[in-house]
Amino acid sequence: MKTLHKYVLKEQIPPFLFGMFVVIFILILNFLYKNLETLIGKGVPITTSIELLVLSLGWMVVMAVPMAVLIAVLISFMRLGSDNEIVAMRTAGLSLTQIAKPLIIASFALSLAMIPVHNYVVPETNHRLANLLIAIHKKKPALQLRDGIFMNDIKGYSILVQKARGRKIEGVTISKLVEGKPAQTIRADHGEIYYAADGTTLVIKLYDGEIHDVDPKDPRRYLRVKFTEHTLNIPEAGSKLVKVDRKYRGDRELSIGGLMHEIEKYKTKLYAVEDEVASTVSESVTEAAAIRDRLVTSDSLGVATGSLASTLEHATDRLKTLRDQANSYRRKIRSLSVEVHKKIAISFACVVFVLLGVPIAVRAKEGGAGAGMVISSGFFAIYYAFLTAGEKLADRGYVLPSLSMWAANIVLGAVGIYLFIRANKELPFVPARLTKWLRSLLK
Repeated sequence: MKTLHKYVLKEQIPPFLFGMFVVIFILILNFLYKNLETLIGKGVPITTSIELLVLSLGWMVVMAVPMAVLIAVLISFMRLGSDNEIVAMRTAGLSLTQIAKPLIIASFALSLAMIPVHNYVVPETNHRLANLLIAIHKKKPALQLRDGIFMNDIKGYSILVQKARGRKIEGVTISKLVEGKPAQTIRADHGEIYYAADGTTLVIKLYDGEIHDVDPKDPRRYLRVKFTEHTLNIPEAGSKLVKVDRKYRGDRELSIGGLMHEIEKYKTKLYAVEDEVASTVSESVTEAAAIRDRLVTSDSLGVATGSLASTLEHATDRLKTLRDQANSYRRKIRSLSVEVHKKIAISFACVVFVLLGVPIAVRAKEGGAGAGMVISSGFFAIYYAFLTAGEKLADRGYVLPSLSMWAANIVLGAVGIYLFIRANKELPFVPARLTKWLRSLLK
């Protein structure tokens, strides 16, 4: 049995690595498709682009592992079935449970190993990735001069060159735009354009040109100044990437411990709001009672009635504000709870996909990597749909956060156990009675 178990486990390694490669490759292509325009447009260095991609591997790996497990199980067991090795094992008296036992144990161990990855590695890489993306979005666009086309990427300046050859430029026209004032125009025969050593100051060195301006003291006077050499320094126009060290962490940038701490913090705020609601109601009732007593003993009916209306209006407005605050805190608590359960639930998807994959692969028999990929994609799409819908329902308070994240594991796991039992007993997946009933309905 040890030899057999080692053999079954060994059969999983090549398709598992193949599945990891394919899934991560697809995710990388999708990532590049979404961000390539930003990276090119901002002139991001290749080293920063690589760093961005490496940091993205954190969430890519946790998405790829469960799907790679399903791909590995499907491909390997289809191969074992097509070569009649499963039949030989069953003929030798082994049940499907005994054959798949090492896979179930290995998937459970892998799930446990993935929890620390979800809990520590992914939040940290997500945090650094978010910081890097913020730095990239804040970065000034790369300076791109095109012959005969105005460049307006730098705020307050419009630059036109007839020829741009690296640092060398010819036929230069620069308009300095200041709100509320006439534009200052600088023309030069040729010059140089480059960034200063700080990487943020743009230096434009011009030769043999003129400055056309209006006298600020007397707008009626037109100034024309010739120069042999003129240097224009434009601060904060560089394309240097300035890293951001952001302390704030979003929901997906926190570990389970951090999420639980945030949940307790928002619960404390919620309790404070509930206490304030009770206090506001009590104070309003007391004040209304006092106004009622004055209404009975006083002849000024109009004043007392106005005071009562003002008290009720103020209490109503305050209670509405507190209600909105409480709802906001409850939504935040639910979203944080969803993230806590998601970290654990997705890890145990490995076990669910083994339970699903083994019986389906045994029955499918024929099929290779292509069939495995197609079936895996279908099941993973269903699993992901459960997660997405569950997250939205939990955030809106329709279902418990725990149920929303574990529903996919529960439903697909139950289906997998059912199929596993039927396959182990060599029974068809759909009972004969149900098949006959369905056929009768279709007639």
